[in-house]
Amino acid sequence: NALKGVQSLTDTAEHVKNYRPKVLVLTGNPAHRPPLVDFANLITKKLSLLICGHVLTEPGSVHLSTLKESTQAWLTDRKIKGFYTVTESNNFEEGAKSCLTLAGLGKLAPNMLLMGFKGDWTQDLGVAKEYFSVLQDAFDLAFSVGILRVRSGLDFSGHIQAEETETNEFVDEDRRGSFVGGLGEPVEGEDGKATGGEDVKSSGSSEGSERKGSEPSDESGDLVPEVPKFKFERQRTRTRTISRSVYHDSQGNPVSKDIVSDMTQFQSAKRSGNIDVWWLYDDGGLTLLLPYILTTRQQFSECKLRVFTLANRKDELDRETRNMAALLAKFRIEFSSVVVIPDVTKRASDASRARLDTLLAKLPQDTIPEEELLANKEKTNRHLRLSELLQAHSKDSEIIFMTLPMPRKGHVSAALYMAWLDIMTENLPPTLLIRGNQTSVLTFYS
Repeated sequence: NALKGVQSLTDTAEHVKNYRPKVLVLTGNPAHRPPLVDFANLITKKLSLLICGHVLTEPGSVHLSTLKESTQAWLTDRKIKGFYTVTESNNFEEGAKSCLTLAGLGKLAPNMLLMGFKGDWTQDLGVAKEYFSVLQDAFDLAFSVGILRVRSGLDFSGHIQAEETETNEFVDEDRRGSFVGGLGEPVEGEDGKATGGEDVKSSGSSEGSERKGSEPSDESGDLVPEVPKFKFERQRTRTRTISRSVYHDSQGNPVSKDIVSDMTQFQSAKRSGNIDVWWLYDDGGLTLLLPYILTTRQQFSECKLRVFTLANRKDELDRETRNMAALLAKFRIEFSSVVVIPDVTKRASDASRARLDTLLAKLPQDTIPEEELLANKEKTNRHLRLSELLQAHSKDSEIIFMTLPMPRKGHVSAALYMAWLDIMTENLPPTLLIRGNQTSVLTFYS
C-alpha cells in the first residue's frame, strides 16, 4: 500500500542513479499562476514529486479546508499529478521557510525550490528582501533553486475572475461503428435456398387451411412476415473527449486570446527551436539535467540542445570546446552544438550600463550604497556582459537555462542582486535561472 511504499522509499539509500528533481513550487494560489505550475509539471510529470506551496499572509482570511479541496480539484482537472499545501504566516519569508522545512514525508520530500521572478521588485523593496532571504534559506537547507521568468509575467490573477471547463465528445470518424451488409441482401438459409427478400404467399383465408411454405403465423392465424437475415460485422465506435478551459474577466467577458496564449504557453503546443543552456558554474549537473528532461517531453521533443560555456582565454577556445563535447558525451546527453564564450570579462557597453542606471534610478536614493557598488563592480560588469551575450545568441531560442548567481549573505544586498537578475533576463524568451546544491545529479560525477 501507499504507506509501505513511502516507508520503503525512505529506507532506500540515496544515490546519483536514483536522483529525481522533487519540486516545491511557490505558486500562491496555483490557479493564478498557471504557466509556473505547467512548467513545474513538465519537469516532474511521470518522474517525481510536485508540491504547490501557498503562503497566506492574512491568517484567518480563508477557510483552509475548502481552499485545499478546491485547489486539489483544480490540479486534477488540469491532469497535473501534484499536491497542494497551504500555510498561514505573518510574512512571506516565514511562511516559505515553513513550506521548505515541513513539506513532504520522509524521502518523499522536495529537494528543489522553484519560484517565479518578481518583476515588480522595485515597487516594494520590503517584499524583495523577503524574496531574497527565501533564496538564501533554500540554499542553507541544501535545496536546489530555480527562478522562472517569462516576458508576459506569471501572475494572471488580475485577468481571471472565473475559470470554466468545457468538455465535448467527438466521434472518431475512422472508427465509427458500422454494419456490413444491407437490407434485402439474400442470405442463404439451412436448405441452401434464398430466404431473404422473397414475397410471402398464402393459399387462402379460411381457418385451418394449409399454408404454403413455412411462413410463421401469430395466434390469430394472420401471416407474420419473416424478418430478413443480415450478415453484419460491427466495428467499435471510439470517441475522444476534449476539454478546454474558458477564462472570464471581472466583467464576465472571455479573456483575450493573447492572454490565454500566455497562460497556456507550457501546455501542448509543439516547439521546434533551440533549448539554450548557459552552464556557467559547476553545480553538480542540474543545469544540464533539467533541459535534458525537457527534451523528453512531447512539447520540446523536436528542440535541439545548445550548450554555452565560458573560457578564460581566447587561445583555449578549441581545447575548451573539445573538453565540453567530451564531457557531454560521457553524460550521454545529445547536443547540437557547443559554444565557448571567451570575452565575458570585457567591459560592458555604454548602452548596457545605461540600462542598469535607469533601473537603479527607480529605487529610493541610497538604497544601494556606493561602497557596495564599488565592491561588486566586477560582478556587475560580468552580469551586464552576460546580458549582452544572451541577447546576441539566445533571443530567438524556445527556452533558456542559465546558472543562477549565488545570493551570498553579507556580500550583496537584495536590491543589487535583483537588479542583476532583472538585467540578465530582460526581454528574453522564457528563462530558468537554476542552481544545484553541489550534489551530483549526473552519473559521470559518481
